[in-house]
Amino acid sequence: MKVIISTLNSKYIHSSLALRYLQAYGRTKDEAYEIVEYTINMPILDILNNVTTLDADVLGFACYIWNIDMTLHLCSMIKAVRPNTKIILGGPEVSYTARELLEDHPYIDYIVQGEAEEAFTTFVKAIRIGQSPVNPVILGILGREQGTIQGSEEAVEVKDLSTIPFPYTEEDMLTLGNKIVYYESSRGCPFSCQYCLSGNRNTVRFFPQERVLEELAWFVDHNVKQVKFVDRTFNCAPHHHIPLMEWMRDHGGQTNFHLEMESILMTEKEVDILSSTRHGQIQIEVGVQSTHDKTLEAIHRRNDWGRIQSVIPPIIKSGRTHVHMDLIVGLPYESKAIFEKSFNDLFSLQPHALQIGFLKLLKGSGVRSMAEYEYIANPKAPYEVLQTHVLPYDDVRMLKHFEDVFERFYNSERYRTVFGYISESLIQEGSAFAYFEEMTELWLEKGNQDRKLNDADQIAFLYEFFSLKEDRVACDLLRYDVLTSFNGKIRDERFGLSKDRKQEMQDAEVFWREEEVVQQYIPNYSFVEWRRIRQDYHTIEVCGATLPYLGIPREPYSVTEVALLNVKTSDCSNTRSVHSFDECNTQEISEVKPSNILYDEAMTDNVIADNRYAIIIDVKGQTKPFIRPQQYVNTHLNNLESNTSPTIRAEV
Repeated sequence: MKVIISTLNSKYIHSSLALRYLQAYGRTKDEAYEIVEYTINMPILDILNNVTTLDADVLGFACYIWNIDMTLHLCSMIKAVRPNTKIILGGPEVSYTARELLEDHPYIDYIVQGEAEEAFTTFVKAIRIGQSPVNPVILGILGREQGTIQGSEEAVEVKDLSTIPFPYTEEDMLTLGNKIVYYESSRGCPFSCQYCLSGNRNTVRFFPQERVLEELAWFVDHNVKQVKFVDRTFNCAPHHHIPLMEWMRDHGGQTNFHLEMESILMTEKEVDILSSTRHGQIQIEVGVQSTHDKTLEAIHRRNDWGRIQSVIPPIIKSGRTHVHMDLIVGLPYESKAIFEKSFNDLFSLQPHALQIGFLKLLKGSGVRSMAEYEYIANPKAPYEVLQTHVLPYDDVRMLKHFEDVFERFYNSERYRTVFGYISESLIQEGSAFAYFEEMTELWLEKGNQDRKLNDADQIAFLYEFFSLKEDRVACDLLRYDVLTSFNGKIRDERFGLSKDRKQEMQDAEVFWREEEVVQQYIPNYSFVEWRRIRQDYHTIEVCGATLPYLGIPREPYSVTEVALLNVKTSDCSNTRSVHSFDECNTQEISEVKPSNILYDEAMTDNVIADNRYAIIIDVKGQTKPFIRPQQYVNTHLNNLESNTSPTIRAEV
C-alpha cells in the first residue's frame, strides 16, 4: 500500500514541518510515507498531473488558511479521476469543523483532527489490514463509511512529545538548503488570546531539553541559514528557554534563530542574552497586537506597556537582535483613531519591522463567535475582517493601502538611514501614523495601488514625497540608502543618481590617484583600476545637515572659514542658499581680519548646514562614508581637463 502525504506551501522557500513529523513518527511504527510538496503558485492541473502519477492508495493533505480552497479543489479532481484513492485531510483548517467539511465535500473520505502523529499512523495501520478506521473509533479520526459520517470528533494531542523523533534527515538537508527550516521545542500556549487557536487549552508541553540542544547543534553543523521556531510562546518557561537561548548565543555558529516571544514574560536575563549575542544570531517576533486596554480585555490578552517600554528598547539599541513587532487591525473596540495610537506607541520603540496584520476569524477561534462586535468578514479563507462595530469598511480599506505602503518602505529595511532620521521627529511629535498616512494618500493619488512598480519606480515615489515635504536631508539619505542597499546597481535621474557617471569619475580622478591621501579614509587602498572604483565607490552631494546622520562629524571651522561664511551670509539676500554665494559681491577673504568678525553662531550653523559636500560612499559597506577633501573637489580638474587620463575616459 502506497501512502503519500502532501501540502501546498504558500511559497517555494517554505517547507512543511508537519509532514516530516508524520513521516518520522511513522518510521517508529514500521510505516513508510512519501512526502511530496507543492505551492499555491503552481498551476493546479500541473499538481493534479504530478500527484496522479504517484498512484497513491492513501493521499493525505495538510490544510491551512492559505491553501484550503485550492486543496479542496484539487481533491475533488483527484477523486474524480482516481475514485479508489482514499483522501484524508489534516491541519488546523479542518480540525475544528471536520463534520461540516465531510458533509459539504463528499470527495473527502477522512479527517484527522489535532496533532496527527499518533492518530494518522493508527489510521494507516487500520487501512493496511483492511480494518475500518472509524469502527472501532480511533481518537481524532472522523470519516465517511457506507454513506454515513462516523468516528471521533475530538481534536487530539500527543501527551509525550519525546515519542516523536527528530523530523529532519541528511536527505532533507540536500533539498532544504535554500528554504526556511521550521522547528519546535514546545507545543501549546499558556495564554487564551481569542483570535488564536493556540490558546484553546492553556497548556504547554515540552520536548526534552537535552534532545533539543543536540538537534540545534545538528542544524548548526549542517550550516542551516535559519531555524524558525514555531513555538507559540518560546519564552513561557525560564527553565526551558533560558538554556536554549544561552546555547544559541554561545554555540549558534552562523545559523539564525527566529523566536516568537511574549514581552510580559521577558526579564533582564532575556534582555541580556539578546543584547550580547552575535549580530544576526537571534531575531525575535513580539506580538503586541494593541495597546488599548479595553481591546486587550475583550480578547483575553494581557499586555504591560510599561514592561514593553523597559525590555524592548535596550534590545533594539544593542543592535545585536532583529526585533519584529506585530499589530492587528480589526480587534474589538479598536477604531481607526485607537489603532493610530497603538501604531504610534509601537513606532516609538523603533522596531526593525512593525507588521500590520488584519484580524482573521479562524475556525475554532473565540472571536469567530463574538457576535456583539458585528464582524463582517470574507466567508472564504483566510476569513479576513472587512468591518467591525467601530471600524467601517472604508477605514479597513484605507488601512490595507497604509499597510502596503508601510511594508514597501519602512519594513523593507532598505531605507533604514532615512527612516531613522525621519523617526526622530515623528516620535517626538507622536505623528508617525499621520506621516505614513500622508504618504499613502499620495500613493493613492498617483494610482500606484493599481500599478506594478519596480524598485526604481518606488524609490522615485519616495524621493518625490520627501521633495514635496521640502526635506533635503531625507532626499540625501534616501540616495545613500539606495546606493548601499542595492550595491550601487540602481541609479535614476528621478532621484538624483544619474546613470551616466563619467563626469563624477572625472571629477574624482585626482583624488583616487593620490594613494596616500585615500589611505587616510580607506586603509590598505591602492589604485588598481577604474572599473573597480566605479563599482564599489559612488559620490553624491549632500547638505551639511545630512552629515551627522551618515556618521560624518563636522570638522571645526577655522577663523578664516567662519569669516568667509559670515561675510557671505551678511551680504547675500538669501542666507540659506549656498548656491548664491558665487553671485555675491563680497570683499576678498584676504581683507577680512579676525578682529573685525562679528560671529553669529546660529547664522553660521545655518550656512554650514546648507553647504554641499561631496560624499564618497562604499556600497559594500566596508568603509564608512567620508567627505572628499576640498582640494580634490573640482579644483584641479579645470587645469587638467586637456590632460585627463585616456584610461578613465575609456573605462567610465
